[in-house]
Amino acid sequence: MGKSALRRLSIVLCYALYGMGILVVALWLLFPTEAVRRSFEEMLGRAWPELSWKVGGVGLELPANLTFRHIDGYAKQGDAVPLVRFERLFFQLHPLASMLSWSGQAGYRLVIDKGSVAGTARWQGAHGGGRIEGTIQDVSLAAVPWIGRQLGRTVQGLASGTFTADVQPALPLVVTLEARLSVANGRLGLQRPILGCREIPFTRAEVTVLGQGATFVLTQGTLTSHLFDSRFSGTVALHRDPGLGQIDVQGVADLKDYFFKGLDNTVNLQAFRLQFKNNALPFSIMGDLTSPGIYYGEHAALVQNLEQELR
Repeated sequence: MGKSALRRLSIVLCYALYGMGILVVALWLLFPTEAVRRSFEEMLGRAWPELSWKVGGVGLELPANLTFRHIDGYAKQGDAVPLVRFERLFFQLHPLASMLSWSGQAGYRLVIDKGSVAGTARWQGAHGGGRIEGTIQDVSLAAVPWIGRQLGRTVQGLASGTFTADVQPALPLVVTLEARLSVANGRLGLQRPILGCREIPFTRAEVTVLGQGATFVLTQGTLTSHLFDSRFSGTVALHRDPGLGQIDVQGVADLKDYFFKGLDNTVNLQAFRLQFKNNALPFSIMGDLTSPGIYYGEHAALVQNLEQELR
């Protein structure tokens, strides 16, 4: 009796596994590649409407891996060069973890040039909130021209860091972000020269970012350069129209000799260097995000005198 029951159970399990195998193969063969590709392009358009999106290809790998290839964002349809290019976006569903936690869970990896953003995503059904956690590794800012275009200046460097984003399914979408970011071997162009410098090269910049919606608080900011070392904090408010974004940052800079390379050793320079021999130069960056002003408070006259000597 026991052997008969065991035999029947084995037969049932075999048929069940066979049926599951047929179902998986059928899903793979009948996977609606074109429909998924178009749907993903539409999702990107809703999330990032400033760009026109095109996805080169979609692939499904057993058992539950989904890959999007050549994800390009253009300023407008018909452009030849994308402002954003993601080489590959890979999703790996975690069905067992999803069942145990009564939530959806998946791993992801986004490849950007030679860098990547990878982590996990969790969500509570179609109408629930979600959380995205990730690690950024050596993402080239120059490989995403959209950033420099939005800021109206040259932006280079390799970005790394970690982040956590909580998403609430409201309209518009509400995202709460916490991140620790760094940029190595970077270069930031200036719209107006500072003592003859038209850009700020730096070996490393770091900042902690806390944000909700379009407003971000910057804390523990540092920048190391052969021109100066600085510490800063403040706020940045983004807007779909870059010209309407706002920045309000305060900091101090420990000036180095190379910062004065283009100046003659005049009385004004001697007075300036004596003033900040053992003191950091305070500064504020305020105004439109694409064209902010740099202010030096009570030391503005000293800086202005040096600027006039360069004319």
